Amino acid sequence: MTTPRSWWARLVDNPGLAGRIRRQWPWLIVVGLVALGLALIAVRAWRWGAACVGLGMVAAGFFRTTLRNPGILAIRKHRWVDLIFYYGAGIATILLAIIVPNK
Repeated sequence: MTTPRSWWARLVDNPGLAGRIRRQWPWLIVVGLVALGLALIAVRAWRWGAACVGLGMVAAGFFRTTLRNPGILAIRKHRWVDLIFYYGAGIATILLAIIVPNK
């Protein structure tokens, strides 16, 4: 007897367009954080915007670290290259947002 699958597993395993979109939820979260950061930069809250963009990059690194199949976030075959880029760019952006002085 097979164990029943959860509703989420059935939706994610759907081979159609809806299933492909649902498998990319980590990427959608990262893009949402970066878009929020760019919107904050556009309204001249550049410090918070840059921090939000950096947080999005750190979140991408976290998803790449913890998820077995991170979808589009898996840029390269070697995970360590992705992690160095995601965490390095995210932490550097957050530090620059903190360090750069006001006028």
